[in-house]
Amino acid sequence: MSVNPRIETEEDFQIIKEYTLLPILLDMLARDVQELKIYKDRIVFNHVLFYLRDVENSIYSELQSIKSTMKKRNIKVLKIDTNALGINVEYKVRGYIHHFTMLRSLVKAELMTILMNVRRQS
Repeated sequence: MSVNPRIETEEDFQIIKEYTLLPILLDMLARDVQELKIYKDRIVFNHVLFYLRDVENSIYSELQSIKSTMKKRNIKVLKIDTNALGINVEYKVRGYIHHFTMLRSLVKAELMTILMNVRRQS
């Protein structure tokens, strides 16, 4: 049974959503590492930094896997716009253009879910 190319699957949507959110999470982790440097003389600093780097590496690995899957499934992100309200994404699945919007509060909740899942996998 083949998939109708006009219809995006739930899996397609999840792939696009993760591809959109993971770089945002990486930026947040980089920002947090910079902010934590004021505590570099504390004993726990290196432990926290090690943990954050481990999470960062897991995210990079996941992002690479997602890019590979996107290529196989003929999925491309055309445009990501971030604004005060949230994010707007335009993407192409098997030649057909789709859009989705996530409000800022949903982006935050999704990022926390992703972070918790990465933590469980580590």
